[in-house]
Amino acid sequence: MHLITQIHKTLLPHAVFDLHFSPRDQSQFAIATSAASVSLYRLEYSSPKAPSSIVHLTTIPVHEDPSIPALYLSWLPPPPLLAGDKRVKHSHGRDHSPSQLSTDGFAVSFSDGRVSIFHTNPPSHDFSKESMTEIVLPGEPIEVWFTTFHYGRSLSGEEHLTLFSGDDFGGLRVHEFAGDGDEGSRMLWDDGQFPAQTMEVTVGRKHYGAGVTAILPLFTEGGETVLLTGSYDEYLRVYKFTGRGSVLAEERLGGGVWRLKIIREVEDEILALEWPSRTGRSRSYLVLASCMHAGGRIVRVTCSLGSEGDAPRVGSWSIETLAQFTEHESMNYASDIWRGREEGETQGDPLLCVSSSFYDKRVCIWKAKV
Repeated sequence: MHLITQIHKTLLPHAVFDLHFSPRDQSQFAIATSAASVSLYRLEYSSPKAPSSIVHLTTIPVHEDPSIPALYLSWLPPPPLLAGDKRVKHSHGRDHSPSQLSTDGFAVSFSDGRVSIFHTNPPSHDFSKESMTEIVLPGEPIEVWFTTFHYGRSLSGEEHLTLFSGDDFGGLRVHEFAGDGDEGSRMLWDDGQFPAQTMEVTVGRKHYGAGVTAILPLFTEGGETVLLTGSYDEYLRVYKFTGRGSVLAEERLGGGVWRLKIIREVEDEILALEWPSRTGRSRSYLVLASCMHAGGRIVRVTCSLGSEGDAPRVGSWSIETLAQFTEHESMNYASDIWRGREEGETQGDPLLCVSSSFYDKRVCIWKAKV
């Protein structure tokens, strides 16, 4: 039997809209609050595997109007590695530099349509309003529900940083930042300067029937970035961004797709059916979806690719629901997977999931065999 036990509680004078751990320090996390602020905390450990308390580090005002809620927060990922650097694995298996010289920070979105990036200025990593630099990205006056960073390469091979955001009008906002080539971009990061914005565009309003509430960048190939997106129009979509947007696949999940979490990613070589003598590739993603009034879903998203360098094609994607959890009595806004394993457990054992719901204040633990 799996039980949840409260170890420590911190009382706050405001609501918490979002929480994320730092990709550079897994004992540190940040919250976005209803009081237009971001607070940083650290977990203190009584033993290597047992956190015992939550320690407040700092609170940063992130909007001049304290009545404007901060809705979502996304940490700035470490910069990608250059050849010869020591390798550290982060989300989706990308290699990033562990260098403490590189710029740290986060993006935060608001209910008035603004998205702001706050970043440190190395060698200082002081997270205070006075020490950080703010980049304001204004938008239409409507809630921005989600924002996330992604590193990709253009057709010419240059690395760039993209910030994707989803608003309540069904818009996918895209801001691209780049230096002068890979070396130039890396030098900007290490010098504490943020790369210059090179593109700003909003796409997707003809593709979404409601607000865009979740965005997972999957990969960039042939200069095209493929995203997995959720909307409270109840659809999970595979979306391709190339300066414009197009839907590669979609599946209705029965409830608003509020949050998405990648559980596993697998890439295999397959025999290309069109050219039997040619080896193709297949990518599949196991994804946990928080689907508001419909509860939790576990889905498999699969892409049959061509040979190395081929761009993703319409019709090469499939979305399949493998499991669902419907015991919540109100909106399922957050879910996650327990990554630890008990003694004797193997890769093929059921997934241990934790999900929560809003009005009934429930946290549920459930298993799914996939």
